[in-house]
Amino acid sequence: MILGSKENIEINIREVYRYLGYKNELPSSEVAEKINRGIEDVYEASEFRSFKQRFPLSEGLDLLYIDDKVIRSRDLAKNLNGCDEVFLFGATIGVGTDRLIARASVNNMLSAAVYQAVGAALIEAYCDSINMEIDSMVREEGKSTRPRFSPGYGDFTLDYQEMIFELLNLTKHTGISMTESKLMIPSKSVTAIIGVKPGTDGCIKLTHDCTNCDLIDCQFRI
Repeated sequence: MILGSKENIEINIREVYRYLGYKNELPSSEVAEKINRGIEDVYEASEFRSFKQRFPLSEGLDLLYIDDKVIRSRDLAKNLNGCDEVFLFGATIGVGTDRLIARASVNNMLSAAVYQAVGAALIEAYCDSINMEIDSMVREEGKSTRPRFSPGYGDFTLDYQEMIFELLNLTKHTGISMTESKLMIPSKSVTAIIGVKPGTDGCIKLTHDCTNCDLIDCQFRI
């Protein structure tokens, strides 16, 4: 398990606005103040944990093989094209944000929405930091990474969440658990695959490319 430092994880405030539904406009001063307080609360309540492991990758006809697991996903295969290794990782900011959301939901839905948005932005920022650490590591080896790809993107279904949990023994290493519907507890948790390919000309983007996803009406589509 790796514990992340709060001082090294910086939220992108524009991401918070986006999660709250602001596109081309800025929130009112009242909402902006509530967001600032929400950021302080979520940072204070967060406990960063993550675990990652490197695996060889091989390919077959419309199939990917990681360890002894078989994956059928054209979208993931497109993302991992040219890769011969992958990193699997899981990360969480802990249960503190879930508790803030639950308490605020009783009588202050705006605060609850702010906590949701801030928590979502913070776990993504934490994943970005893990992503950059992996990218820096492999570039020292003369290799590069592909944008991270998570279950639920395109045709890489949530059913593969179970595979990642099993390969990483994720509950033991991070405390993240999974429901029968393949959702994670704490809710502000992420699992992902990062491809590693020979050469240093790989994509510098950290997250998935929306052209890999069929959800054309997604509000977060880039």
